[in-house]
Amino acid sequence: DPNNTTVFVGGLPACISEETLKSFFHHFGDITYCKIPPGKGCGFVQFVRRQDAELAIAKMNDFPIHGKSRIRLSWG
Repeated sequence: DPNNTTVFVGGLPACISEETLKSFFHHFGDITYCKIPPGKGCGFVQFVRRQDAELAIAKMNDFPIHGKSRIRLSWG
């Protein structure tokens, strides 16, 4: 979907807050919302612009969070 701007973030440690997740992605562009469903180990980050989401996926896939967890990114 060329209009999709939502990034799925898998492999999140349970201790990550929505604010912390947002802090990992805000430098890629303006974020519409950031959501972590309780107990799922994943989250969603929605950007205003698709190219910002594309850059985030390219740069942050397999990024280590809190030393041991590596996040998996795809379109949400």
